[in-house]
Amino acid sequence: MPSKKVYIVLFVILIVFFLVMFGFFGIENIQQDQYASTLIVGNQTTWTYQNHKWVYLRNHISMEQFNWSKFHVFENNQEVGEYLLWHDDKWYVFDARKSAVSFTGKLLSYQANYEMKVLPFEEEEVKDFTYVKKVLTDHQLSTSSQFSSIYSVSIDFDQDSVVEDFYILSNAFALDFDPDTTFSIAFMVKNDTIYYLYEDISSHAGYNACKPYYHSFVDTDHDGVYEVILACGKYSADEELDLLYTFQENAFKLLISNQ
Repeated sequence: MPSKKVYIVLFVILIVFFLVMFGFFGIENIQQDQYASTLIVGNQTTWTYQNHKWVYLRNHISMEQFNWSKFHVFENNQEVGEYLLWHDDKWYVFDARKSAVSFTGKLLSYQANYEMKVLPFEEEEVKDFTYVKKVLTDHQLSTSSQFSSIYSVSIDFDQDSVVEDFYILSNAFALDFDPDTTFSIAFMVKNDTIYYLYEDISSHAGYNACKPYYHSFVDTDHDGVYEVILACGKYSADEELDLLYTFQENAFKLLISNQ
């Protein structure tokens, strides 16, 4: 029969084990439960995050509560610093003395009790059409289709030291051709597998379609995994459709939009 001393040693080992596990996982979970943020995308979309939930602020009155608040501001996904924001018909940027700051690029800004990391990226010309043709074929579209927008973005999206390729294919708002079927497709290629974010295919959509583009890649919840902000512009509408996606269980999941 084990001695009392053996039981004491085993008990101490268990206590140490649970303390170590709590140090690795418990503290981080507690911190994540307390995370709160406001994320501004462009001029019309404001999302808040708290208790692991996203909420879209739907009207200008809700957005104006942040007037003269300090935000981390990014222009074209490059951080420019902390500035004051003020909203009327759009977001305006001011320095600490409330002097206007020139801002003409793509706006992304946040305030939070944690750091949001943003990945810079560049749009690239598509030279290898292997995946483009496969996607067109899978959607019963001609592989000789014309495009009004086609490009890729190469980025280590999930921070595993392997670059993923994100594509945009669209023939919406074509000026020099008139397609019978209008399509806009956004997808990622990882390890030769295609993962779709956005698919909009319709007959004779014309200028009622929506042309997507990648707005930002942001770690919105400080878990080391980046989310994707996809924006989609409509020809006759000033406000864009903004969509926030996360990648879970080998699929993209829509977290929130501005509609």
